[in-house]
Amino acid sequence: MIAWAVYDLMNNLADHIAGIILAAGEGKRIGKNKALLEIEGVSFLEKVFVPLKNTSCNPVIVVGGSESDKVKAEAGRLGADFVLNEKWPAGQFSSLKAGLRKLGQHTEGVIIALVDHPLVNAKTYVMLLEEFLEHGDKIILPIYAGRRGHPIIIPSDIIEEIKSAPDNSILKDIIFNHADKIYEIVVEDPGILKDIDTNSDLERMSGVWP
Repeated sequence: MIAWAVYDLMNNLADHIAGIILAAGEGKRIGKNKALLEIEGVSFLEKVFVPLKNTSCNPVIVVGGSESDKVKAEAGRLGADFVLNEKWPAGQFSSLKAGLRKLGQHTEGVIIALVDHPLVNAKTYVMLLEEFLEHGDKIILPIYAGRRGHPIIIPSDIIEEIKSAPDNSILKDIIFNHADKIYEIVVEDPGILKDIDTNSDLERMSGVWP
């Protein structure tokens, strides 16, 4: 069933929906850039990149900062585009802006994924993109157990707003200011809430790799 959904998405989304993976942080509490962490020999970056690529997001852009040479090499191995955010210490919003500036003029929407959320199920990406096809002017947010998580999809007008916003802005605030545009979908995927920040998190998640 998912395979047919992906096939339909590939016919409808090519060159219109992009993917951005935010992977610039230094991972202070875990000791390295999280894009380079692995479970069962699979890097976090690969785990996030593959479902984006399989749902025909084009391009898929990895935004790097800390350990940029290593992250760029891993992005290249996967076939992802890479953008270096030289302002990455300013925070995640500056990385999002750096990625959005690389998109084409005809991009209708972008799915924003965080590299420290590698446990998101591939089906969730498909569901988000299916909803965006029906509600292309909305901000698509996944919900699990009553809580919003990641990844999310933003439409073209929000893309432009973010690109012109100050670097110290917060994406959550921009989304809150457009409450009328939010479209929530319930997913059976606890991975949307599970960010990995510490070695204890990594050990705990090792047994639930989907």
